[in-house]
Amino acid sequence: MRKGIVLSLLMSSLMISTGMAGKLYKWVDEDGNVTYSDKVPPEQNKLAREELNDQGVVKEKTNRDLTPEEKKAKAAELKKARELAEQQRLEAIRLEKERNAILKSYTSEDQIIRLKGERLDSLYRNIEMAEDNLVIQQRNHEDLLKRAADRERNGQTVSKVFLDQIEKIKGQIEYQKQFIIDKKAEVETTTIKYDNELAKFKKYTGVEENESSE
Repeated sequence: MRKGIVLSLLMSSLMISTGMAGKLYKWVDEDGNVTYSDKVPPEQNKLAREELNDQGVVKEKTNRDLTPEEKKAKAAELKKARELAEQQRLEAIRLEKERNAILKSYTSEDQIIRLKGERLDSLYRNIEMAEDNLVIQQRNHEDLLKRAADRERNGQTVSKVFLDQIEKIKGQIEYQKQFIIDKKAEVETTTIKYDNELAKFKKYTGVEENESSE
């Protein structure tokens, strides 16, 4: 109570001495001294201060000047915020492009499922044919090796043409093996692709939200 009276008297005194009911500032210096004045000296502008009305109520607050370290930290924070905002903007653009591409490519879930099935069926047929060919080539290779061994045992010369034929079939066998590996990998990537496309289609048509709410 006494503090309020003292403050009121102090303010009244200041108002009378300045001859006006104008601005009144309050600040605390580096030594902890509280000062009231109608003007802030230039050397005190770096300090935090409050502007009071004639009733001693704070009208406006001014923060102190930041230290070099604080300015550096604030600049880094602002830079990080700008970078985050830019990332969010680019992500929004990417999602919009993705949405347009999905809705342009497909008209229904059934279409995606059908295309996935057709592509996988084609891949499985290719794998099956390659595996059948591989068995045949391996048998041919074994037969040629056996014939070459028989000729050597009988003291006959194995011609270069015969050896080239063995190497050719060996290369075909390696090609078929790699072909099968590649097609099996394509089965996996195709499955993932169409599953992702289906999930995106549901997302952008609202089907995903409807399913989760049921």
